[in-house]
Amino acid sequence: MRARARRRGPRTAGPTLSGLVAGLSVVLLAVVLLALHATLFELVRFVLFTGVVVALPGFALWRLIGGYGRNLVEDLSAGFAVGTAGQVVVYLAAASIGLQAWSWVWAPVVLVVAFVDSDARARVWRRVEQPLRPLQAWLLAASTAVVLLIVYRRGPGQFLPAYTDPLRAYPDLAFQQALAASAKYDVPISTFWLGGEPMKYHTFFHQATAATQWGTRIDLTDLIHSLSWLPLFLAGCGLVFALATRLARTAESGATWAGPLAVFIAGLGGAVQPLAGAGLGGVSTAVAAYLSPTQNLGVLIALALCVVAVDLLRSDGRPRSRWVLLVLLALVAAGSKSTILPVVGVGFAFAFLQLGLARRSTRPAFYGGLLSLAVFVAALITIFGGSTWGTEIKPFETFVQLAPYPMLVSNPHAQLLSGATTLLSWTLAASGLFFLGRRWRDTGAVFLAGVAVAGLLGTLLTTQSGVSQLYFLRTSFPVIAVLAAVGLANLVGRLGDRRAVVLVGSAGLLGLVAMAIARWQSADLRGIKGPWLWTVGAVVAVGLLVAVVWKLARRPGSFFVALLGGAVAACMIGATLVPLQAFISVKASNLVFAHPFRGGATAAEAGAAQWLRRNTAPGDLIATNAHCIIQSAGVCDSRHFWLAALSERPVLIEGWSYSNQANRIALTSGGNPSLIPYWDSAKLAANDTAFKAPSLAAIERLRKAGVRWLYADNRAGTVSPALRNFVRLRHATMDATIYEIR
Repeated sequence: MRARARRRGPRTAGPTLSGLVAGLSVVLLAVVLLALHATLFELVRFVLFTGVVVALPGFALWRLIGGYGRNLVEDLSAGFAVGTAGQVVVYLAAASIGLQAWSWVWAPVVLVVAFVDSDARARVWRRVEQPLRPLQAWLLAASTAVVLLIVYRRGPGQFLPAYTDPLRAYPDLAFQQALAASAKYDVPISTFWLGGEPMKYHTFFHQATAATQWGTRIDLTDLIHSLSWLPLFLAGCGLVFALATRLARTAESGATWAGPLAVFIAGLGGAVQPLAGAGLGGVSTAVAAYLSPTQNLGVLIALALCVVAVDLLRSDGRPRSRWVLLVLLALVAAGSKSTILPVVGVGFAFAFLQLGLARRSTRPAFYGGLLSLAVFVAALITIFGGSTWGTEIKPFETFVQLAPYPMLVSNPHAQLLSGATTLLSWTLAASGLFFLGRRWRDTGAVFLAGVAVAGLLGTLLTTQSGVSQLYFLRTSFPVIAVLAAVGLANLVGRLGDRRAVVLVGSAGLLGLVAMAIARWQSADLRGIKGPWLWTVGAVVAVGLLVAVVWKLARRPGSFFVALLGGAVAACMIGATLVPLQAFISVKASNLVFAHPFRGGATAAEAGAAQWLRRNTAPGDLIATNAHCIIQSAGVCDSRHFWLAALSERPVLIEGWSYSNQANRIALTSGGNPSLIPYWDSAKLAANDTAFKAPSLAAIERLRKAGVRWLYADNRAGTVSPALRNFVRLRHATMDATIYEIR
């Protein structure tokens, strides 16, 4: 009996009723947001699949293998990450032998073991060790709800319904959907919009989405545009909280509010914004949560990796079973986002140096770093085929690509001033980092610092089209937010008063007001000096006011510490001002979030593409005359993916952006990969001739290329009426006509 009790772990407790109500309120908000753009039947199927097939078995594995059971927020969030990783691995194995539709069967196997075996049942379904305090639960619920509402407002709220308005589109989502369509049938994945050429890309999100589609039969459009983003993002918020509570658990004043603050800062913070007409980098999780599904999944997996790594480093690699979780998450991280393993590997290198200097065992850090390196190298070869996707080593080129540079281009030191402005903005928004104090002796904190530094260096030392090198910093920013929130908790903890949370909250609210006033007063000033003086003055004023009131109220602690704590809180929370304003202001939104633009499909075009999906066989090749979402002065923006996405069939030549060949050419020529001409002009001409000047010979060339269907888009250009003389008319709408080659 005693042995069994030891295996089951320490004495546990149940969550409070108030904490459960707080959690259920967030879940209810999430369900309401999902229901706004999905039918009831779709919503029920999605929630059941996500909960029963992904989250529940992942929760069981998290507790069974890792021996976890701290609190439900952590266990459910990490369980969802582990369940998603398990689903990806199983789907890849099942799809390779043609059993994609059965990839869900792993879930009941895990759940049967978790219920039937008595020892497993005791470990999986035991009560939690450290339930959230009521105040902590409600603060977490409030911060998560605010971030969720902002993401929804500037995500689904402005882009849906999908494929109905050609002036309100985002081509990257069609790109993601086209890859998910390929993932339903292909292993490895292929470029459906370019004849099914091999695709070297981080595609595990698309495999996970394909598994969900097979399991629920929900249309990929609804999964990609309406449903899948939310549970990934919600679980990511939970893991930010889990990391913060690990570091802040001994902070007298920060144990309650540091975790919720970290979620809020990670979601909406990252950059103080003094300039009225230019955004200084969107690095928060809210920026990419909806429009970059691979980043959304990548952040979730990266945070789960960090949680397990911190625990292993702190406990000298024990229990050893947690290495299984680390290996699983590292394998899935390799194909979720290419930025994860490099930053995690640097984190292990930092931990290795710290442990070595402290003359402690370096084995956990060494093995973790070796695992990161080995999996990353293997991924470079197998998943990415040696392709860098246009990434180049160009130190500080980022500062030329970011918004301040065009304002300063006439100045001979424009790049230097742009860099100083951007770095100052990022530094103030994460200024709590400088007050971690003795926590730098914690190996877990040192590991997270390595992740933060790697994300920043990856952004500053490399360059990519579309400033995509920012994804290094976006991957590590939740960790930066955790360290900054814990540092702030450590700083105000020196006051020796549990009510310091009032100081932080008051300074944060005043910081939002003061920065709004500073932006308003400096809106008409030219250059960057005036806006920065207003912003710094606002922060100093808030710090002084909070410190004076704190001492007048006869609260303990140093006046200087209260002033510093107020100023840091004003900077960190004030950095969320513009994203908060984006909820109601399009102008503010455009400084941080992406906005819709031309290039989408009309409802008629989308309906014709969906007709192809219903009436053709998987693998049937389509030819189309639509290649450019925008064409002007002979320049074609070739991010045209929606035909492949909606038809779920390969297209001979639709667009050619975001293909490995386009990236190679752009890297060599220095051009924009979305604007380069198609490299095989003869093939493109033969394709378009069939629509513009059809003949038996032209149709025969397409037949020999394997084409069976023609999608003639009337908005893409003139289609000859003689085409119907050589092919069979099958379907017609106002904007598109479909023909079958006989």
